[in-house]
Amino acid sequence: MSTIDYAAALRDALYDPNPGSSVRRTKELVIRELQDVDPRVEIKNTEYFNHTFSPDLVLSWPDASKHSKHSKRYVFLRLPDSPQYFAEDVELVSELHPIVYGLDGGMDLSASLNAVSSFSRENNVLVTDVHGVDRLARNRKTRNVANLVSSALIRGGRGVMDSAGAEEISATVGHGFEAAREADAAVTADAVQALEEYLAPAQSQQMTQFLQAVWISSQGQIAGFPGPTELSGEISDESLEYLLHFDPINDPNFWRALGTTVTVEQLSRLVVSGSPENLQNLVRENLDRLWSRQMKVITGELMVPDDSHSASWTVHRESLCLQGGDYLAYFAQNAANLRHIKSVKGYGLTMDEIRQRSREIHLRELTMKTGVESFTVEAEGSRRVLETESLSALPPSYLKKTRVVRATATTAAGQEIHCDFLERDATAVTSARVSLEDWLRSALPLLWDLPRLSETSATRSRWSEE
Repeated sequence: MSTIDYAAALRDALYDPNPGSSVRRTKELVIRELQDVDPRVEIKNTEYFNHTFSPDLVLSWPDASKHSKHSKRYVFLRLPDSPQYFAEDVELVSELHPIVYGLDGGMDLSASLNAVSSFSRENNVLVTDVHGVDRLARNRKTRNVANLVSSALIRGGRGVMDSAGAEEISATVGHGFEAAREADAAVTADAVQALEEYLAPAQSQQMTQFLQAVWISSQGQIAGFPGPTELSGEISDESLEYLLHFDPINDPNFWRALGTTVTVEQLSRLVVSGSPENLQNLVRENLDRLWSRQMKVITGELMVPDDSHSASWTVHRESLCLQGGDYLAYFAQNAANLRHIKSVKGYGLTMDEIRQRSREIHLRELTMKTGVESFTVEAEGSRRVLETESLSALPPSYLKKTRVVRATATTAAGQEIHCDFLERDATAVTSARVSLEDWLRSALPLLWDLPRLSETSATRSRWSEE
């Protein structure tokens, strides 16, 4: 619906002669509007309507801690009879820092909104109407930072947010984002000021951190950032999601700098659609920096093979995932985080297969099985286990019946990882933090035959080659 459509539909709902139907239709329209602004928000419809102290709607977000005071936000729907009464209503509920939504019913609400402008900003109350909320929803559909601003305003906005105000802050912060990419202090400062004015401290800090992260990633000096510089510079999940879905930023230095605060754990939490180019850029430029403690592979018998051997990064099943033509490789900082990823058990590798897959990998130990008998062969020092005398002494006929069920590989960084060919996963030994680059070089080729892995840009780190 357009703004006019929402306003007309809301007016029609308010004047429905059936009281029950009027309340239901009105609340459904407001809920739809709020979800247009922030698709992540979860909205509970209460049994109340236009009640003095009980909210009409309760907003919550899936990424918020249950114990956080910012995990919920109440919405009060109001039918302003006069600016004075409307101001009194806003003051009565101000301690809850809610959203007060004025239902115009065909009336001009400007006087009522202006009456609470200063009070609502000072008390972290967002006062708005159908025109202000719909402007936020329409701004979100554009391909600029207004997408993120709209969500932040619903979660922590304050002051009066009519249509003009919504347009002003969206434009100001959008220009500030572009300015931060160019380390333009003056325009970035305008955006920081707008965030402080229209957002409560928690949301203002989050959005300012986003601008600061962009500023630093664009080689701007932290001392020159026109805002609070005591912030960590870490980028929030919502901000990072937005940035990954933004127009492609083909600047390796930008993604390299941004990667100083990003982790595999954070990437695994994100809601990412498909394989956006900016996610490829971020991971590729930080393969040597992003780390995990376990990798699990789902292999080709579950998928349609792709002869292109292409691979791309995505977030799948709450895990960072490298998706190839006939495999999925999942990564997690905590091994327990991959328990929900189930794969078809393997049978182990033949000696020919382990030799072929480990040509460029240092294997220190093999666990082998033939029938009901299993044994382990280990190399000493820097020797490779496939070159040990004890393994060479075994008759070829015996080795043909043997399956390698586990192997211990040493990465280029000197860390050890255990590969399990039955479970098709690999785990870092002790508390080692293994980079994605080392997983891709030392574990993935063992778990799945990838003769052209090194040729794909998704798995090639420019930084490790310099």
